[in-house]
Amino acid sequence: MKRKIYSVIGAAIAALSLGGCNLDINQDPYAVTTLDIPQLLTCTEYEVGLTFAEGNYLNANFSSYVHHTVSREVDNYSLVAGYSTLGNTWSQAYRYAIKNCDALISEGDADGNVIYSAIGRILRAHVYMNMVDLWGDIPYSEANVAGIETPKCDPSEDIYNDLIASVEKAAADLGDATAANTVKPASDDLFYGGDASKWIKVANTLELKLLAQSRLAKDKITGWQSKLSALIAEDNFIGDGEDLQFPHSSATTPMDERNSGYVDEYQGGQKSVWISPWFYECMTGKTYNWTNNPLKGIKDPRVPYYFYNQSTATSDASNETDYRDGAFISIMFGSNSGYTSMTQESVMTTLGIYPIGGLYDDGSAQKIKATSGNGVCPDKMLQAYSVPFIKAELVLAGEITGDAKALLEEGIKASFTHVVAVSKASSSSCPAIAATDATNYINAVLAKYDAASAAGKLEIVMTEKWIANFYNPVEAYSDIRRTGYPVLFTGDSDNKGWTPYAQTKAATPGLTSFDLVNLLAFPRILYYPESEATLNANVTNVGRTVSASNVFWDAN
Repeated sequence: MKRKIYSVIGAAIAALSLGGCNLDINQDPYAVTTLDIPQLLTCTEYEVGLTFAEGNYLNANFSSYVHHTVSREVDNYSLVAGYSTLGNTWSQAYRYAIKNCDALISEGDADGNVIYSAIGRILRAHVYMNMVDLWGDIPYSEANVAGIETPKCDPSEDIYNDLIASVEKAAADLGDATAANTVKPASDDLFYGGDASKWIKVANTLELKLLAQSRLAKDKITGWQSKLSALIAEDNFIGDGEDLQFPHSSATTPMDERNSGYVDEYQGGQKSVWISPWFYECMTGKTYNWTNNPLKGIKDPRVPYYFYNQSTATSDASNETDYRDGAFISIMFGSNSGYTSMTQESVMTTLGIYPIGGLYDDGSAQKIKATSGNGVCPDKMLQAYSVPFIKAELVLAGEITGDAKALLEEGIKASFTHVVAVSKASSSSCPAIAATDATNYINAVLAKYDAASAAGKLEIVMTEKWIANFYNPVEAYSDIRRTGYPVLFTGDSDNKGWTPYAQTKAATPGLTSFDLVNLLAFPRILYYPESEATLNANVTNVGRTVSASNVFWDAN
C-alpha cells in the first residue's frame, strides 16, 4: 500500500515556515542545518514504526511466509528480487528510519541530551536487527556516511555485536543520574512520554532478543554468556502494558492515522489477506491438514479477536471455495485447485479487531463495509508477551535455569492481556476473554506440555509464541528458522491439501482433497531488493539461493 511519509527534513521546513522567518534568496531553503530535537524524535518514531508496520510494505503480504495468512501475491514463497515491497521496506529503513535515528543520536550526543540519543540508539538497533534478520549481511558501517554512495555490506555477526554494544550504551545513558539534568522528552515521545525507566526496559528486552536470536552462534557474539547472565539476573524487562508499539487512532485528516492493515482490508475494494487454514486449524485444534497439531482438540479463545467470519456456517459463498470449514472461508497456501482466484470479498474470513482494529466476531456475520471497525490498533514492535516465551526457550535450550512450563503459562496470559487491552482500546464494547475460557485453554495446553517430549515441549512454546505474534511476521520468521517450530504446511505425502467442506458454492460438509503446486523450499533469507542491487554493486543476488543462504545465527 502507499502511505504519505513525512521526513524529519519536511517537518523541520514546516516548523521553519511557521516561524515566519525571512529567507535569504542565496540560501537553499531545503538545506536545513539545525533541527528541533523534540520534533526530530517524533519524526524518528513515526518512520521507525512505519518501516515494519503490519499491513504495510513488506508486511502487507509477508505473514504468508510464516503461515499466519495466505496471499495470492506471494503464494508459494514468491517474494522475488523485483517485488516492490522488498524495495519499499529497504528504502523506508535506510532513507527515513535509520537516517532519522542517526540524526537523533548525533544531535543528542552533541548537545548532551543523552535521553534523546539513547532512544535513537534503541530504535536504530530495532530497525537494523530486523534488517539483518531478513537479509543477513547488509550495509551498516558505511550506510548513511556522507560521500559513500555504494556502501559495502558488513557481516551480519559484526552488526549484531555492534547493535548489542549500542543498546548497552543506551541503557547506561538512560540510567545515568546526570541525565536528569538534560532535556527530557515528554509528549514528543509517542511511545513512553519520556519515561527513561521504561526505555531502559526496552533496551534490556531488545538485548535479550538479540542474544536469544544468536544463541546457536553464540561463539560469534562477544561475551554472549556473561551478557545473558547479567540480563537475567537484573530481570528488568518490559511487562504488561509496556509494549514498544506504534499507536494508531481513528483519525483520517490531515493524514490517515489508522492501522495500515485496516485501511487495506476494510476500506479497499479488494481484500488481499486470507487467514491461513494451517493457522486456523492450529487455533481451533483441528487436524484436516495438520495431522500432528500439537494443540489438537483445544479451541483458542483468541479466535474471535483474530478472525472475522463474514459468513454463517450454512450460507452460500460467492463462488466455489478453496478451503471452507463452516463459517470459515479461505484459500490454501500453494493450492492448485483453480478456486483461489475466485472472488469472495463479501464472504471470506478476514482480519479481526486484534491485529488491525477491525471487527470482533460476535457471530453476526456482517458484510464488511467502510464503516466497520475503526483501525485503532498498534503496530507491534517489541512485545511484553515475548519475554516469557524467550526465557522459556532459553530454559529448554539449557542456556538459563528456570521453570519453562511456568514461563509458557506466563506468556499465554500476557498474550491474552494484550489482545483484550488492544481490542478494548479499539471498541469499548468488545468483551474480555472469559476467565473460564482462559483457564480451560491454559490448563489444556499445559497438559499437552507435560505429556510432550523435550522437543515437543519446545514445539508447544514456539507454537504459542507464533500464535501470540499473529500478523507480526518478522519475529515469527526468525523464530521458525532458529527453532524449527512451529512446523509449517507442506501438504500431505501425495502433495494434496484438504478442506472439511466440499469445494462448492453451497456450504456442503464433506472432507475433500485437492492438488497443490510443487511447493518451493522454505526461504531462510530474502533476496536483496532489485532496486538496491541495481544501484549498488556491493549488494548482489549473484549466488544467493534463498533456500540455502542464511543469517549467521541460523545454524539449523
